[in-house]
Amino acid sequence: MLEIEDLHAGYGDLDVLHGITLRVADGETVALLGANGAGKTTLLRAISRLHPVRAGGIRWDGRDLLAEPPHRLPALGIAHVPDGRGVLRALTVKENLELGAYIPAARAHRRESLERVLALFPILAERRRQPAGTLSGGEQQMLAIGRALMLRPRLLILDEPSLGLAPKVASRIFDVIERIRGSETAVLLVEQNLHRALAIADRGYVLETGRIALAGSSADLLRNPSVRTAYLGM
Repeated sequence: MLEIEDLHAGYGDLDVLHGITLRVADGETVALLGANGAGKTTLLRAISRLHPVRAGGIRWDGRDLLAEPPHRLPALGIAHVPDGRGVLRALTVKENLELGAYIPAARAHRRESLERVLALFPILAERRRQPAGTLSGGEQQMLAIGRALMLRPRLLILDEPSLGLAPKVASRIFDVIERIRGSETAVLLVEQNLHRALAIADRGYVLETGRIALAGSSADLLRNPSVRTAYLGM
């Protein structure tokens, strides 16, 4: 499905990613872990064609993704929920969600997708007529994820979905990601809560200063002494 080979990217004269190679298979949940500044968000933005790539390749079902403009990615089945949420504050919750199904393939299933999203996030059903700007931070995060799911994506990219949320709300977000796991939607997850991320992921990659330092199954990474000491405080 998603194949990244020897990817290099940066800002100005500064190199941030140094030869990243990783894969995400159909229906797989993969955690992308690392300290702040390791290059995780830059990598996600490169996949979504929002950041230029200096060298290397990104392929999606065999297609050269670097040849595609960013606006084409939703039609290819890729949805990206960046940090900052990006909800349209003046529109209602329902209108925000419906905008997620704007491509023809998703629009044909809009009612079914809306019912599914509201079942995943019951609070959004209660708030469906409210302007998105009146929601709490946690509710806006749910809305951002729900809007991405309206696309019926084959790959859902999540950048720090629990950042700044109360533990109870963050737990709800993780529960939804776990429910997505094993469906037709693969998930590439960047998350600071490493223990919870590895608990719901099939595999993980650890980035250090723009390089893949470790890779393996979630169980192996949880047992790895370096990961336990450096990232889990154990």
